[in-house]
Order: sequence, then C-alpha cells, then structure tokens
Amino acid sequence: MKSLLIKNATVVTPVEVIADCCVKVEHGIITGIGKDLDTEDLFTIDAKGSVVMPGIIDVHTDAYDMEINPRPGANIPLEVAFRELERKMSGCGFTTVFHSLHLGYKAAEESSRSKYSRAHIFEKVHELSQGRTLLKNKIHLRFEVSGVDAYETCLELIDKGYIGLLSVMDHTPGQGQQSKERFISMVVRNGKSEEGAIAMFEEMTSRPKIEGEKLIRLVEHARNNHIHVASHDDDTIEKVKFNHDLGIRICEFPINIPTATCATKLGMHVIGGASNVLRGGSMSDNLDIRKAINARIIDTLCSDYYPAAILHSVWKLATDGDISWSEASNLASLHPARAVNMHHHTGSIEIGKYADIILVKTVDNVPMVTHTIVDGNIVSQAAVKVHHQKEEEVWS
Repeated sequence: MKSLLIKNATVVTPVEVIADCCVKVEHGIITGIGKDLDTEDLFTIDAKGSVVMPGIIDVHTDAYDMEINPRPGANIPLEVAFRELERKMSGCGFTTVFHSLHLGYKAAEESSRSKYSRAHIFEKVHELSQGRTLLKNKIHLRFEVSGVDAYETCLELIDKGYIGLLSVMDHTPGQGQQSKERFISMVVRNGKSEEGAIAMFEEMTSRPKIEGEKLIRLVEHARNNHIHVASHDDDTIEKVKFNHDLGIRICEFPINIPTATCATKLGMHVIGGASNVLRGGSMSDNLDIRKAINARIIDTLCSDYYPAAILHSVWKLATDGDISWSEASNLASLHPARAVNMHHHTGSIEIGKYADIILVKTVDNVPMVTHTIVDGNIVSQAAVKVHHQKEEEVWS
C-alpha cells in the first residue's frame, strides 16, 4: 500500500498531542501532520478519535526463545516460531523488534532442553529477517561472560553482520540480580539441602569468565562494527563506571537507584522492563521502574519476557498522570530508537520519517492496537464488536 491518510486521530508526537488530526503517508514516508491535508484520493483510515502513536521499538525481548520452546524440549519449528511471533508482536504494536538471543548461557540452554544449537538459531533468525516479514527484525545477542566456549562464536556472528545489538551479561549468583542469600534460599525452595545449595553457589562462582583483555576486545570489536553495546543488571556504581569506560553506552536493567542514577549522569541510555511497570514492581525486589521513570533515571522501556507489557505500561504511565503522553510514548519508541541510532528515520511521528505507526483504541479502559503500520503498509488489523448496544457496532 505504502500511501494512505489517517484522519480524525489523536496524534502523539514527541512533544505534544494533537486532537482531530490527520497523518499523511506517501511511499512509506510521513509527509504531512495536521488538520487540513490534501488527500489526493489516498486510501483513508478513519481513526474515529483513536490514539495514533509511533510503532513500538523493542530492543530487548526474550520472546523468540520462548516461542521455540514454550515448554522444555517442545522444539517448535524455527520458521513457524518466527512467523507466529511476528503476528503476535504486530498485534502488540511492535514495528521494530530486536530478538534477544542468548549465547553462552548454560543455565538457559539446560532449562529449555532445545534440540537446536545456538548457532543454528542465530543463522535462521538472520535468514528469516532478510526475507518477507511483517516487522523490522534485528538480533540482540545476549552474551553470557561465563560462556567461555562461546566467545569465538560471538565474534563470528558479529563478523557475519548478524548482530544489531550486543549485551554483556553475568548471571553468576552473588552479584547482579541475585545475592548469595537469595540464591541459596531459592535453591532450597526448589528441593535442595542448604549444603547442596552452598555447593552449587561455590561451583557457579568458581567458573571462568570472559574478562580483562578478552572482554575489552569483544566490546571494541562490536563497536568497530557499528554495534551498540549494553551492560546488564549493573548492581554497583563501580560496575556502571567500569562498563562506561569500556565504551558501553546502554545500561540494561540497573538493579537499584544509585546505579540507574549514575548511568543517567554518564549519559547512558538506561533501560527498564515494562512488565515491572505493569505489574507494580520488581519480581526480585530490585528497582521499581515506575518510580525510576518518575525520577527521570530510566529513559527507555523494553518488554523483556512479556511483549504486551510495553503498550500497557505506556498507557498506565500516561493515563495515571505520571508523565505526559509524549513522554510515555517516547519511552517505547523514540528513546529506544536513539539507543541504537535509528532515530533519524523511525521512532516518532514526524515528517520525513518512515510511517511506522500504530492506532490504539481503549476497550473497557484497556488499550488495544487496531492497526499496525510498517513503512506505510498495514501489517495487522483488528476489530472490536460491542454487543451491549441495540445495534451492533463494529470498529475497525
């Protein structure tokens, strides 16, 4: 389609909300925003007052690995998982997604019991992303520093041009998300004795890691290939400063207020999980993302483990009055675009940018995406039937 007109819309721009507005799209590019636009017989969508926002850009979602193995060892065909996940994500308002695929993460591989090698998964996702797709698909490589055997594979994937974003993770207990006490308590709850839990802790903390010159080489190699690099679960100010000195400019999931504050002061992009906002706090008693957004120390939302959470979190923050509609929308679109240097051509409703747009209507006070538009093409459309009126009304 590529060219269309959206009319009677409540349009959210990076700085304001415009009521009774039109958005004109020509050849996949936004060419007009205003009340009186020349339609030139364009295909028209009557928004009927719906909110029109930029499409969601998710820089961290674990959804693809979960789609492959919805249960341990389920092993859904990779092509099927990719196509079905795209349909789900388009319905959630995504227009660009960074599939966050782990590498070197032994615990995650053991938990999934997947028959697919990690290298094969990366190859297939890259291949499918280059073909006919609903969304703009990219790969976020989540490298676990204890995965010493996967180090060369990580470098090779970067060299092949498969990677759009790299994060450096360390899930070793005793730091990051889990203190020693929390880890041991969790293991005991899962059936081990305290002695067994302590032995597991000691074994995990004694594993070799990628650090020193090898870590520096990895970050430099990514940056030399124009790949942005993120840290993960920073729990101390010292760790934030160390990562910043390495050239890392994205801080994912800071554990507490001091680390998020430090990262913000250093000019890093600071990312929090939208599910934390939607649910009302951290599952691990770590940073409350809603409070951090209000304190202006989180500037970007990602879906992490629940793709639908971003839109609902944006709605919650805006309708509850925490921040303005524009600020809430920017958390999900413009700011993640800036974090990965895509903001010059997407991430906001502005003239000259790609028409990556969503239309959202509330149903019983819950936001629902009725149209997802990527490069001017409608890739997802939904209708709501209202049965409690005398005559059935269909919104589409």
